[in-house]
Amino acid sequence: MTSIKTLNDIWAKSPEIKGCKGESLLTHTLNVIDVSENICRLLPMGVAQRQQIAREVALCAALHDTGKAALGFQLSLRGKPWGRRHEMLSLAIASAVAEDLDISGLFAIATHHKSIEDFEDFFTGQQFPSEKSETWKKMVEELLVHRELVIEYLNLISSRINYNFKVDSFDNLPSTTRLKKVCFSKLFQTDEINPADRYSASLLRGLLITADHIASAHQFNIPEIPVQKDYKAIIYRHELKGHKILSFQERCADTKGDAILKAPTGSGKTAAILLWAAKNQAENGRLFYVLPHTASINAMHQRLQKVYGKDTVGVLHHKNAAYLFRLFENDYSSTDAAKMAQTISGLARELYHPIRVTTPHQILRVALQGKGWELGLAEFPNACFVFDEIHAFEPLLVGLTLATVKWLKSMGAMVLFASATVPSFLEKILKEQIGIPDSNIISPNPEYKDDKAVLDKIRHSIEIRPGSLLSNIDTVISEIKTSGKTALIVCNHVATSQNVYKILSNEFNDTKLLHARFNAEDRMNIEAEIQSKTPPRILVATQAVEVSLDLDYDCGYIEPAPADALGQRLGRINRKGSRNEPASVVIFEEPSATMKEKPMYLPYDKDVTQETVDLLRYVNLLTEQQLTDIVNRIYGDGYQGDSKEDYKKGIENSSIKEFDENIIAGTHKDWVEAVIEGTDGQIEVLPMDLYSKFLKLKDEKKYLEAKILLVPIQIRQCRRLFNKNVLYKDKDLDEYITTLSYSSDYGLDLIKQIENIF
Repeated sequence: MTSIKTLNDIWAKSPEIKGCKGESLLTHTLNVIDVSENICRLLPMGVAQRQQIAREVALCAALHDTGKAALGFQLSLRGKPWGRRHEMLSLAIASAVAEDLDISGLFAIATHHKSIEDFEDFFTGQQFPSEKSETWKKMVEELLVHRELVIEYLNLISSRINYNFKVDSFDNLPSTTRLKKVCFSKLFQTDEINPADRYSASLLRGLLITADHIASAHQFNIPEIPVQKDYKAIIYRHELKGHKILSFQERCADTKGDAILKAPTGSGKTAAILLWAAKNQAENGRLFYVLPHTASINAMHQRLQKVYGKDTVGVLHHKNAAYLFRLFENDYSSTDAAKMAQTISGLARELYHPIRVTTPHQILRVALQGKGWELGLAEFPNACFVFDEIHAFEPLLVGLTLATVKWLKSMGAMVLFASATVPSFLEKILKEQIGIPDSNIISPNPEYKDDKAVLDKIRHSIEIRPGSLLSNIDTVISEIKTSGKTALIVCNHVATSQNVYKILSNEFNDTKLLHARFNAEDRMNIEAEIQSKTPPRILVATQAVEVSLDLDYDCGYIEPAPADALGQRLGRINRKGSRNEPASVVIFEEPSATMKEKPMYLPYDKDVTQETVDLLRYVNLLTEQQLTDIVNRIYGDGYQGDSKEDYKKGIENSSIKEFDENIIAGTHKDWVEAVIEGTDGQIEVLPMDLYSKFLKLKDEKKYLEAKILLVPIQIRQCRRLFNKNVLYKDKDLDEYITTLSYSSDYGLDLIKQIENIF
């Protein structure tokens, strides 16, 4: 039998290296208590409330793992399976020795590893206190083997948290079903339990879980939340970089309350946003910067880290581990980089980073009560939320976001909606639904000289050219050669971009391709190269170029798209308007035919796209005001048809509207996770060209590096790929495999072997 003679021999976790000691229960518990106190010190609420919650969480932290002292659990850490739940013993001990723990605290201890849905197995498996349970009796016997060590542990912990445990009650652990009734049944009886009590139970559970997770990751120094005066100083230093603050930026800095910001790409919109956040920051208030695309999130994460510091800013989306790995791998070994990426990725879901760059769906996870929703109760109150590029949200997402914002407002949150192009109808919706006054709608004002310069700045000369990009490709090549300029070519589809790249790369050595069907490894390499000090002369791209990439090309050739999308593309050409003359931009009348006889307007609406092109025929030198006018004209009727219904479905979502009434601690909705993880309508596939490399990495247990090799494709394309026998599921690997060719320069080729895939 394993020799357990001292308190240090009672482990909470098995050793990382075989043959070494595991982390002791005492060490782990003290760490969780320390972290819980640091977290509670930074909660966005009054001092008295913080202190009260901190005491409750510390008491839960002190007792949450006491059941691990049972002999069976200790043997399991040393290689012998146990098959019992230590939380059940911890619950019984806590109820016996801590008379001040109410239903919320006991519930948090019992559920800190498992949600409520999992507890039926414990009940039927007799792992829960009951006078008739032989299993339970044996669990208690295994605990009492280490009775003296547990009492020693309780005495040591009591001095740490300044609480007198009833140690003499240790031998009289509950043996009835009372705890089941109190801790579980009642919390499901929503009519009998006050919503405030259910809210309290949810908050306490979330705080205990996150303290446990952060302590287990050995991250004990929770980053401080920058105070308002520091915000302003660092924004002036890192964002404005010595430039004079513009009038609209100054208005943002002085605007209190919810607001809408409309500012052209390259005009200093981000600095204005951060100045608004500085003005509206509450004590311990957090900042959530919300963007619709992972590429823009990654770029903004690095930008904000330069402003606020690396430890302060976190990034949260479903591929953040792969992204972080690529950031770390240049400075650390592959193994260390992977470990760090997994750790920091996990911390982004905890109460760790006071500033978070994320997707709207991660905010929705809380509002819809998906996994980990309880943490939002601790960090959303009095926070600042920035929803940037709101124009790019689909109608359903706009509705869901606004429903969520209304709920956030009930917790004292402040909200800013920002975009280079906000159609008038969308501005009206935001104003009416959130109650934003006209005085808080901010944009460059022509009455101010510096703002007028922003609005009047002519960055682009526009030419509408007949035909498509591909039908004019010889002319495009000739013009680029003659001008000697750098050129951005933006296509509507991956297939078109690949065809154009093939042609141009044969003519120009310095050519790069960017689209959505590269794996994470190659895409990050491409994004780093095109944003370097020496970017490629020619970039061929899809809509992937529209999102927060810091690019600045001399001229452009663009496939037709709605005015708001064109505005984003134009923002990557003569970005700041610093060139001596407006940049030449050619917009083609028709999209290219991708393996089809007729042009394909998808993913855009054909009528809206054609109306945009028709309106631009009468424009030569394009101002920001003209672009805004075109956006308003083409979207003058607002959401119509299915779009209108989708928006309505989102804004009237009953789960969000009735959040507080239906809150039940320890539960979550599984369907939410599926929606969150599949928000972009994509699955990831492994190209056969990378199969051997993938297997090698998995054999070396480099799982994160292996996952980075997977390539996203649209779900809607899968059936066609299956039918063409170029996609199948490898049950052993649990991955989708494609026989389509892949290269780091070209990405995944869906048209080389198949016709009409689109």
